[in-house]
Amino acid sequence: MYKRILIATDGSDKSKKAAEEGIELAKALGAQVLALNVVNEVVIASAVRQLGSDRKEVETKLKTAGSKAVDSIKAMGDKVGVPVDTIVRIGAPANMVIDTAAAEKADLIVMGSHGESGASKLLIGSVVQKVLYWSTIPVLVVR
Repeated sequence: MYKRILIATDGSDKSKKAAEEGIELAKALGAQVLALNVVNEVVIASAVRQLGSDRKEVETKLKTAGSKAVDSIKAMGDKVGVPVDTIVRIGAPANMVIDTAAAEKADLIVMGSHGESGASKLLIGSVVQKVLYWSTIPVLVVR
């Protein structure tokens, strides 16, 4: 069935729950996991503009946080014998999830749901919604 499962994480509680489900599914299927964190390029630009921070400094801090998020998924996999590769990228999150899944030949994407609402949802929409709409491979959304 599924042999390469991409788990997208932002380090949130919902992402952690999705990672747990993805790891358990991978264990049951004998699948490999790819743990992906995407540092949002819009967040970098906004921090640089609003805080007057150095772009490299902001990128480094956000990539460090992203590495912690994917490393926690690797630790989950190590506990149960599931191989996990970690990836941290910079870009538009939905696009990067889809592009990485294609490039890494993933056959399932696992994501946590997020309850964006109001102006944020109207302006940028939900990453999960975009992935669901654009993905050509199955997507498992964990609540």
